[in-house]
Amino acid sequence: MEESGSQVLIVEDSEEMLWAIANVLEKAGFTVDAVTTGKEAIGILNNKYHQIKVVVINYILPDMSGVSVINQMRSNGCKAEVIGISALKDKREVFLKAGAFAFLDKPFDIRELVHLCKQALNRTNAAEGIHS
Repeated sequence: MEESGSQVLIVEDSEEMLWAIANVLEKAGFTVDAVTTGKEAIGILNNKYHQIKVVVINYILPDMSGVSVINQMRSNGCKAEVIGISALKDKREVFLKAGAFAFLDKPFDIRELVHLCKQALNRTNAAEGIHS
């Protein structure tokens, strides 16, 4: 499976967690953008509208919730698959109702996140008619 053009946006308020996730996903073959605020995420989603295929987003961000970012990206027409993450155990349903493809409770197994990113990319590519 060719993943060199894969674009994943990671939105996580903890810089340590952000860079740990980014490092693992890059080693798995994804091209990654990483930001710590919802405002930055929306800016990237607006600028790289067609390149971003998967968004990994935390619920707690310094300026807004991850679900608010999802709602805004959907209202802007962005169809990227979303994987929600949170240490707050009651956020799974909130993310799934907002249209997230998957949800992981923190702490999570990073291999599971890589697997979900690959699944999400396949779903996005299938929806766009791209065969990997």
